[in-house]
Amino acid sequence: MYRGGYRGDVSRAQAPPDPYEGVGRRLPAELRPWVPRRYERLGGVLLLKLPRELGERRREVAAAYASVLRARTVVADHGIRGPWREPDVELLYGHSTETVHTEDGVRFRLDVAKVMFSSGNLAERMRMGRAVRPDETVVDLFAGIGYFALPMAVHGRPKRVVAIEVNPTAYAYLEANVRLNRAWCVEPRFGDCRAVAPDAVADRIVMGYLHADEHLDVAMRAAGDACVLHYHENVPAEEVPARPWSRVESAAQRAGFRADLLAVHRIKSYAPRIRHVVLDVRLTR
Repeated sequence: MYRGGYRGDVSRAQAPPDPYEGVGRRLPAELRPWVPRRYERLGGVLLLKLPRELGERRREVAAAYASVLRARTVVADHGIRGPWREPDVELLYGHSTETVHTEDGVRFRLDVAKVMFSSGNLAERMRMGRAVRPDETVVDLFAGIGYFALPMAVHGRPKRVVAIEVNPTAYAYLEANVRLNRAWCVEPRFGDCRAVAPDAVADRIVMGYLHADEHLDVAMRAAGDACVLHYHENVPAEEVPARPWSRVESAAQRAGFRADLLAVHRIKSYAPRIRHVVLDVRLTR
């Protein structure tokens, strides 16, 4: 979430001013204290944190935000649920929760009521687009709708990106986004990465799932003789980088690789004292 601004396309030079005052002016006085200062925009859809106790009056706040920011849909964002991290949202204004969100020259078609999209990971998606090298083979073990696979395909020009996704809804959007971006080097694969990941081919591996440690053996099987691994994990602040590094190093040793820690990237605070981090690790057989 972020205060004000528009992140639908980060290539646009200017964002609109903070809409808070404009929204407040469109509402009766008793509702103004409930106007959220923060919102998230994905394409034509706004996500707002609004307390349920406001009941139907949340629709007034949603309509005011839609007017100020010229959004066609507004939903109440109640967080994420389930092992596939599915959004818990409620439609307050508009009709469709599907949109096309443009970011750093990459277009993502998604339904905000069915698949998640974290604006807080923007910098990491951009970094991945520039990290990949021409002619590399990339394996993305948890591709989602193409969060990392598409920036890599669009900006890095790899030879091949094997993008694996087990959630059927996310996989359908992954296929649609490959077509939307003409990212023909992306090879979507449906299923559990344990069953469908390729063996010993990857120059680069992305593990963008925050509980991926139990799949490190899959990453080691997919790695070529020399490979860079991008490993994501939610970690207590006092255990960065020791806990994720020990897990990766142990898995590498069991698979016959030498592991060298190249960098630690702190993406965001996920919860109090919990950090989302990414480790860049070089694997050499």
